[in-house]
Amino acid sequence: MDNFIILFIFASVLGFMAYYILRKKRRVKGLTHIAGSHGFCFKGDIDANPKGKFAPLRLFTLRVEGKMKNVLKRNNPSTWIFDYEYCIPRDQNVGQTVVIIEMHKSKWPPIVIETRKKERFTVAAMRLLTQKIANWQLSYQEIDLSNHPEFSKEYRVFCKNDSKSLEELLTVPFFDLMVKNPEWNIETMDQWLLIYRQGQYLKPKDFETFTSLVLEIYKLMEKN
Repeated sequence: MDNFIILFIFASVLGFMAYYILRKKRRVKGLTHIAGSHGFCFKGDIDANPKGKFAPLRLFTLRVEGKMKNVLKRNNPSTWIFDYEYCIPRDQNVGQTVVIIEMHKSKWPPIVIETRKKERFTVAAMRLLTQKIANWQLSYQEIDLSNHPEFSKEYRVFCKNDSKSLEELLTVPFFDLMVKNPEWNIETMDQWLLIYRQGQYLKPKDFETFTSLVLEIYKLMEKN
């Protein structure tokens, strides 16, 4: 009986591992196919530090550094789409698909636009919240956007420099778009625009919808 239980557990683990590997391969195959039809080149996993390659955006500085996986690249505008996975020590691994777009403006102020969606309460979430608070107390300030109540209901905005600059950079069309599309996170720094949904990976079937919205956000921010 004991041997049967051991064999059952062993077979279950092998089955789960096989399912996980096949699922990852199917996703890579799907991303490669659909990316090619949208002008992207599939680069796979690359050994690059996002903080060094782009900028010390907040996503790349609060946690243990992660790697760029399933990288897709396209020019005009220069766009990277990749899975960014990182570890919160002793608690859990976190990952999501992120988009980095190089904007023509060379000096955007450090801005963080964060969804108000509540994180699942865990020790990791609590530690992450503590890290956020410490970081913002040191260098970022929350911006009062109560004159845009619908947007403020869905998002919080933090800025490192003069908050008055946001009046020119974030416009009513941008606020309206984000209200219609909640639960996104956006960061800017220098010429870089970072867009992602916390803890969510891009599915191949959602590629066109995902990239269309990302480019719409980019165009609204770039025109200002």
